[in-house]
Amino acid sequence: MIQRLRSICMVLAFVVGGFFHDAIDDFKYLLPIGIGLMLSITFVSLDTKRLKPQRMHLWLMLALQAFALGFWGIIRLMGYPVLAEGVYYCAAAPIASASPVIINLLKGDVEFSTTAMVMSQVVFAVVTPFLLPLVVHDPSLSYLEIAYQVAEQIATILLAPAVISLVLRLLYPPSMHWGAKLRDFSLGIWIFNLTLISAVGTTRVLNMGYDGEEMLPMILGAALVCLCGFVGGYWLGYPNLKRECSQALGQKNTVLTLFIAGQSFATPLAYVAPVFYVFFHNMANAIQITLSNREKKKRIR
Repeated sequence: MIQRLRSICMVLAFVVGGFFHDAIDDFKYLLPIGIGLMLSITFVSLDTKRLKPQRMHLWLMLALQAFALGFWGIIRLMGYPVLAEGVYYCAAAPIASASPVIINLLKGDVEFSTTAMVMSQVVFAVVTPFLLPLVVHDPSLSYLEIAYQVAEQIATILLAPAVISLVLRLLYPPSMHWGAKLRDFSLGIWIFNLTLISAVGTTRVLNMGYDGEEMLPMILGAALVCLCGFVGGYWLGYPNLKRECSQALGQKNTVLTLFIAGQSFATPLAYVAPVFYVFFHNMANAIQITLSNREKKKRIR
């Protein structure tokens, strides 16, 4: 039910943001605050005692980077730098905070998925300032200038919430239980963020005058990355952690990369790929949950 509600809200958020982008785009300065709130609630509720890194987590972190750099490098060598940038945003995104929720619905190892999610956020924060300047191609900025801007954005939307959450847990231990109490609030913040992202993206794309033919490769690229992520993760974790690894490589926290892709140093057209990735990975999860429910009904019969 929650996943279905999230899917419906996702569609509505993109529709509202797209149709009313002129008015909503004026509030884009609130996006870092919205993302920070959402991540703070996630971090403050983590039970760190249940985080148990395994060897497979290391392989997952390496696979995440290999996917991102692999897709980017191949497409860049083929002569499509903007498409390469777009698929990089899809593949490089850390694991979504909702991934353990999906794994719970699929009766998988929630602790493994939670550990992978946290580790991916740390890896993303560390490596992105070094790798992203190689991906974007803004001739007006040097490598160091782009690296500084990326590091500044990540510190704002990722590291700051982590530090705030840590301080809250130390000063007020009951805050660890806020996640369950603020579930509806978190969903509202998530919808708010998606609406803003949709508005900002629509404004950027319309101002650049892109048509459907130019955006189609971005959409297809996002679909390919999503498919390879879910399928590749399935085989990486086979047989014991196939669902967990599939989620890890398929379901991404694209809100973070959409925020970065919306910065001035990024190519506006590349923003389209992670926007559609949100749709594709939610569709993949909806299919998985449906198939899982059918299996349960067969067992009961």
